[in-house]
Amino acid sequence: MSSEINIFAGPIIEPDSPEDIEITTSLNSRFDQLEIVKKLREDPDYTEWEPYGNFTEEEKKHVFYNSKENTLKSVLYLGNGLDGWPTVVHGGTIATILDENMGRLAIENLPERTGVTANLNISYKARLGRDQYIIVEAKYDRLLSSERKAVVEAVIKDDKGKVYSEAKALFVYPKKLKLRTLGEKF
Repeated sequence: MSSEINIFAGPIIEPDSPEDIEITTSLNSRFDQLEIVKKLREDPDYTEWEPYGNFTEEEKKHVFYNSKENTLKSVLYLGNGLDGWPTVVHGGTIATILDENMGRLAIENLPERTGVTANLNISYKARLGRDQYIIVEAKYDRLLSSERKAVVEAVIKDDKGKVYSEAKALFVYPKKLKLRTLGEKF
């Protein structure tokens, strides 16, 4: 008798197909019902925005920014196709999620609203499974930051508070490299 693991997640869904729209609509509905989303939407200190204004409504991620505390929270769904090992999200995917969210907060604090990642350190605390919502919480460190440098710390956790990854990063506004300004609500 042999055992096998089926790691095939099924066919790739065509963007904007009826199946894609149905799945996206379902995920957005589930997103709206998450306690963390309800709590953040009710908190007057947080402003919700959807990055990447050129994306369709269904494709956008949701970001909650608290300007008083200089914190940012994102709620993301991790679906199929992100595996590094069957059912476990690849570490590179986790690094990208952290870099994007921490960078978004750093840009809020850098001149010209732009910058680059200079250093990113990640501690992977637990295996992160796919097919779930995660919460990314990022906090700007005023004491370690300066006019051209932004230090940001972040965690990835689930809605029960279990921490999967922790990170600390340095973002800089280069003196000699001209970067495009990213504008509001990047």
